[in-house]
Amino acid sequence: MTRLIARPKTVTLDLDPEPALTGQTAELVQLADHIIVTNETESVQASAFLKRVQVLRRFVSGVYKTAKGPVTEAKRRLDAQEKSLIAPLRQAEAEVTGTILTFRNAEEERREEAAAVAVEATVMARLAGAPASPAPVLPAAAPPETLVEGMVSRSTWTASCTDLRKVVLSVAAQMLLDDETLEMTKVTRRWLTTTCAPSPQASLDLLSITPRLNALARALRHDLLIPGTVVEERQQLVSRR
Repeated sequence: MTRLIARPKTVTLDLDPEPALTGQTAELVQLADHIIVTNETESVQASAFLKRVQVLRRFVSGVYKTAKGPVTEAKRRLDAQEKSLIAPLRQAEAEVTGTILTFRNAEEERREEAAAVAVEATVMARLAGAPASPAPVLPAAAPPETLVEGMVSRSTWTASCTDLRKVVLSVAAQMLLDDETLEMTKVTRRWLTTTCAPSPQASLDLLSITPRLNALARALRHDLLIPGTVVEERQQLVSRR
């Protein structure tokens, strides 16, 4: 039995916004809606206004960072306390879960083997001349309950890549086989099938290359020349302190 533990009281912080900051923010936001740039002079004026916005944003961030300091430290200490309790509990949970699942999987395997034996016995009996039965005789006993009431077993399925080259070949081969404009010989089709192992499930979206492609774009910029890709430059204006 787990003894009842009193929950800590909830602490509520009521922080009123700073009127001056609220007013300045509202003023700049309203002015930003009317900024128009059609010539060099307006561009300089807009950049000066942009600098005001960025300076105020940094100032606001600094004010609230200072104000949140004690709360941040308290949260850090609470997180450390929680982690010191949660970590061993998760470890215990994982160990017990593993023990239960090992038993349940072994029982499931045993029931499957028993069902296979029953099916094989039915087939052998038919081959020996026994009358046909409506269905193979399978073990009728329901699997026993192995979990306490209120607990259920759920499976989460994941997959990971163990051989990227095989995945790429499979995707490429499937794309070639699906392309009705290509005329393939029997030799080519056999080679694709046996060597590249195409699969209808091997769709092009399996090949996610965005992180690596972005790294190449940062390094090469407009010198990046890879078929099927395009380089885009997005500029951001940042004022210096």
